Amino acid sequence: MFFILILAAYLGANIYLLFRGLHSLPHGVFRIVFSIAICVLAVIFFVGMFFENKFPIGVVSVMQHVGGTWLCSLLYSVPIVLIIDIVRLINRFFPFLPDFFTVNPQTTSLYVFFSVVGTVAVIFVVGVIRFNNPSVVNPDFKTDKRINEVPKIVVASDLHLGYTTGNNKLDDFVELINSQNPDIVLLCGDIFDRSVRPVESKNMLAKLKEIKASKGVYAVPGNHEYYGNKEKALRYLSETFVLLRDSVAQPTEDIYIVGRDDRTNGNRKPLKEIMRGIDHNKLIILLDHQPQHLEEAQKAGVDFQFSGHTHDGQIFPINLIARKVYEKSYGYLQKGDTQYYITSGLGLWGAHLRIGTRSEIVVLDNYTQKYVSSERPDVQRR
Repeated sequence: MFFILILAAYLGANIYLLFRGLHSLPHGVFRIVFSIAICVLAVIFFVGMFFENKFPIGVVSVMQHVGGTWLCSLLYSVPIVLIIDIVRLINRFFPFLPDFFTVNPQTTSLYVFFSVVGTVAVIFVVGVIRFNNPSVVNPDFKTDKRINEVPKIVVASDLHLGYTTGNNKLDDFVELINSQNPDIVLLCGDIFDRSVRPVESKNMLAKLKEIKASKGVYAVPGNHEYYGNKEKALRYLSETFVLLRDSVAQPTEDIYIVGRDDRTNGNRKPLKEIMRGIDHNKLIILLDHQPQHLEEAQKAGVDFQFSGHTHDGQIFPINLIARKVYEKSYGYLQKGDTQYYITSGLGLWGAHLRIGTRSEIVVLDNYTQKYVSSERPDVQRR
């Protein structure tokens, strides 16, 4: 039922824009081209998804890029056009617009059409810039546990490698991570987008192996690893990194890394069972892709938890919805002695746009002195 409602809303939005655009454009070739474009854009994303393993990889990449961008454009173009229509309706009964808007309605409609297109284009340019310029975030995690050797930790999540995020972006991701000179790298799931076909074809695993960390690269699965060929996705991760699925690693004498399988696996182990036998005098770091039931980490005695999944909503106003869905959809949180950071991630699902959010990696390099001040800063960016 939920899918049907979403599909109905999507089709309704496309039909609405089609009719409003036809009303604005002059008769002839412009209307024909516009009608064809709307029809193609309305179906290209779903065709690219459902037949992604049938078409050539390059064709699917273009289809998903274009379709994902169009999907996002509806979030902005439809409300803008709707507001314009409401203003016109009010003006019909209570005239308040200057004569310029009413003397030649066809010319006015044409100006409005290109104004809407231009506004959405400017928003998207900003979104592309924000996606392609990720932040390095330094949340102020502190622990009073004794750590003789303090490794520099880099956390990344949601690379979503696949048809829309290929080798060019992966090169940027690897370079950014390596530029921090990490001792430990933690990957919080959704390394692959869905299908592993482009990962295989473009030899992305070889590039992923270029991530350098003297004490290891540790990863947990995300929900997207379960959406395509789960067996291959998990095997590729285990061949490339230290894959933690309801298991524990100890990169240094004083640090445990606990990795949970994604909650998509309904049979994943309870956190307390995974942590049985752990020395709680040592620093315990939890990786759990989806930031659900955060109280579990607190009850289990986890010191730091890192999650991803939400993308911080990726684009406005979805980020506002995400804040209502999750206890914490983005940023720093402390519950008792447990500190959390939910990262917006490096990659994206669908369009390469960050509107009202930003791509990022997380760096911890000074976390051994317990913070005392009551005016604790949430996040420092550089």
